[in-house]
Amino acid sequence: MAGLDLTHIDWGQPWFAGVAHKGELLASAGEEPLCDSLNRLLTAGEGGHGARGRMRVASGKPLVFVPQADLPEGRAYEAHIHQTGRVPTRDNLHDLFNGLVWFAFPQTKARLNAMQARALKKAPAAEGRGSLRDAVTIFDENGLVLACSSDELAQALRRFDWRKLFVERRTATLMQTEPWAIGHGLLEKLVRPYKAITAHTLIVPVDDSYFRASPQQRRTTVDRLVADWLDNWPFFTARDLCPLPVLGLPGWWPDNTTPGFYDDPEVFRPGRTRQR
Repeated sequence: MAGLDLTHIDWGQPWFAGVAHKGELLASAGEEPLCDSLNRLLTAGEGGHGARGRMRVASGKPLVFVPQADLPEGRAYEAHIHQTGRVPTRDNLHDLFNGLVWFAFPQTKARLNAMQARALKKAPAAEGRGSLRDAVTIFDENGLVLACSSDELAQALRRFDWRKLFVERRTATLMQTEPWAIGHGLLEKLVRPYKAITAHTLIVPVDDSYFRASPQQRRTTVDRLVADWLDNWPFFTARDLCPLPVLGLPGWWPDNTTPGFYDDPEVFRPGRTRQR
């Protein structure tokens, strides 16, 4: 892809689980623009989206990636996508991961885009984002979804009880939760990981049968559950999202196997108890 080097990305890292397959396909692309490479995956029907089952935005328009210059001057980015299905795309890592998340979590991305477009219609961008757009933007950029079958572990995260979540109940966290990085800005940061990277996390309750499904089935389930939650919770604010230093997740970083890894108050901070 023109001016975009993907050879330094380790697609085998756990945080890329949702996007790795498409990322590896793009890594072998030539010097064409990123939007063309993404559209090639669309038209090839990769990921179960053939010509008839092509991904669409919530307005019903077929999804297509276009050069950034396609965005008319003065038009809000999210409103343009919702109205036309055309996603302005630059040749950079940020927009690469945005495209990959559209493939991995299409229902969630379409719902987030629709929420942005609806909020923009009520209050133009010049008037400020407001609490809903703020939450949607934060989640879209820096979001992580934690599928979780344990109320105890969910409460530990909401209470910033890192020792219970990652040390005392570490095996349970491995067995009863599954993280999915969904924010394209978060994924971009994880190309060069550092300890302080912190995601805004939405906890999604699942039952034990979830963990017996295939990875693709689990990803599809998470996509549907998040989109349904967004549909049914019109009061979405940033307070619904829990801060989570992602390299503390079991299996996500070699150094976090020792309890002392979590004795870093600059990263694993205490905080107020969350009510949701």
